Amino acid sequence: ENTGGFTLGGLATTLDAEVLHVSGDPIPGLFAAGRCTAGLAAWGYASGISLGDGSFYGRRAGRSAARG
Repeated sequence: ENTGGFTLGGLATTLDAEVLHVSGDPIPGLFAAGRCTAGLAAWGYASGISLGDGSFYGRRAGRSAARG
């Protein structure tokens, strides 16, 4: 049987997509975007919304990484 899966929650990030250590400090050079990050969905999945999450936060992560 084929099934689809998705993630809800995960890595905590700053608004610039920097992954946070458990201490709350950003981990230098580590970025995350889309559904692998925490707090984007409270309890469920709306069809297609991951495209928006990935596009918006992926762009932010890319810009942040390019700034170094």
